Amino acid sequence: MGFPVGYPEVLVPKLFLHALSLLAWLRSLVAALFHLLRLSDLLDTDAAAIAWPPESPPPRAPTLSALLIREFLPVAAFRDLDGAGESPPSPSGCAVCLSEFCAEEEIRCMANCKHMFHRACVDRWIDHDQKTCPLCRTPFVPEHKVEEYNQRLWAASGVSQFYQDDYTPTL
Repeated sequence: MGFPVGYPEVLVPKLFLHALSLLAWLRSLVAALFHLLRLSDLLDTDAAAIAWPPESPPPRAPTLSALLIREFLPVAAFRDLDGAGESPPSPSGCAVCLSEFCAEEEIRCMANCKHMFHRACVDRWIDHDQKTCPLCRTPFVPEHKVEEYNQRLWAASGVSQFYQDDYTPTL
């Protein structure tokens, strides 16, 4: 059977792309000539600045709650969990980056839902002030440790020391 031979609609985009690439090449040639002749300040620099993507903001330091959540989530090598006798729910790979787990990689196993992620993947998730599993949205901190988490967060925030002078119990 085969395909029909005539595709005039394919020829126009191909010709258009060739024309655009020729124009881009000519533009870079003119820019190089201006640079060689030390006339590059005559070129429009605003157009060149638009072509580059904006600089990404510097990374923020993790919040206090993120640091505490990391303490509650254990870190282990995948090879240690693989032979622990219990069958892991997601042994094939990380649901965040979609990469396979290797034996020597550090992973975090969620306490409530038992999902596993690469340490770097879930730490980045936690650094964005997320407090639930990225896969099933179960809270990171188990219910029996929520009170301890809140107390440690309150103590570490320094707010209790700020109000300590104003708080005087009445008898």
